Amino acid sequence: MSRTVLYCLLFAATCTAGVAHAGADDVAFRGGQTVSLQGLAASGSTATHLAFVNLAATDNRCALALATADGASLGQEMTLTLRALETRPFANVFEGLIGASGAEAQATISCEREFSAYALVADAATGRLDRVEPQETAGQATGFKSQACPAGAVCFDATGVVHVPEPPPGVPVGRVTFPAPAAVAKRLRLSIDVTVGPWYPQDPSGKHLIFWFVVNKNIDMPGLLYFLGPGKGEAFARHGIGLKHPQKIKIIKPFTAKVGHTYHVDNDYDMAGQSYTITITDTGTGEVTSLHGRPNVPSYTIKANSKFIVDMGFFPDKVPTEVPSYGWTYANVHVEAYLK
Repeated sequence: MSRTVLYCLLFAATCTAGVAHAGADDVAFRGGQTVSLQGLAASGSTATHLAFVNLAATDNRCALALATADGASLGQEMTLTLRALETRPFANVFEGLIGASGAEAQATISCEREFSAYALVADAATGRLDRVEPQETAGQATGFKSQACPAGAVCFDATGVVHVPEPPPGVPVGRVTFPAPAAVAKRLRLSIDVTVGPWYPQDPSGKHLIFWFVVNKNIDMPGLLYFLGPGKGEAFARHGIGLKHPQKIKIIKPFTAKVGHTYHVDNDYDMAGQSYTITITDTGTGEVTSLHGRPNVPSYTIKANSKFIVDMGFFPDKVPTEVPSYGWTYANVHVEAYLK
């Protein structure tokens, strides 16, 4: 298969023009090596797409870190599972991380087993599509900081603190994005740790967002959870695949979240088993609260170039009843996809 055809299969949206630089055959790197992709352009008119290539005949755990050209981190380092001999695209990897004016950036990748990687930089103004080759880097390898991945799942992690919302000009909303596999999923599971900060003083009983978990867009939502504070005292969930937001299924249960307490939240959307469970565990006291529902589909087809998106926090004065969670701490985002 020609390089141009392969690029178009992986990144169909970028193939409006010919490939400007075809590059050489994929360079194989040993497990434990670290490579970097330098000189990646990121702006409002330029999109950078990554491709992870698993050269092993078994599952392969890989780590990715994004940074500016001078090494400043862009978002949380992540890990992900590649299936045997899989090539996984990560479309427009810097989306939302760099302003419209743009900047030069870099990506650092390492895997536990044999791998390769490359980047495609697409310029919308000129139609130019350039391939960027990996370079082995010296020094310490990118780490594999992740939770255990259960048998039968492919897993994604952003460990440690991923977001602490701040009022504008700070950042009220945090986002973690993972490149999803093109496959049929029978179960999608998300977990996250949240430490409750001050309730929004203008509306303490408003909806403080714990997570918004979707595949690409709001219409395909394996889960959403709010905590409502004094005056309501609720855990409020919504979910649904192929449903517009007003059609999403609601689950509401009395729940008193306590300021200063950390909660481990497990959102288990088992479509094949027709079971939806959100388990909220107070990590200090061990107290458990559960919400239960039923998925509206038996499975979900994940299209090529899809993303798992997890948002935390909300903007002020944007949607009635939804309020910011300034000073709350969100950490340890973990996603499991069980595939047919």
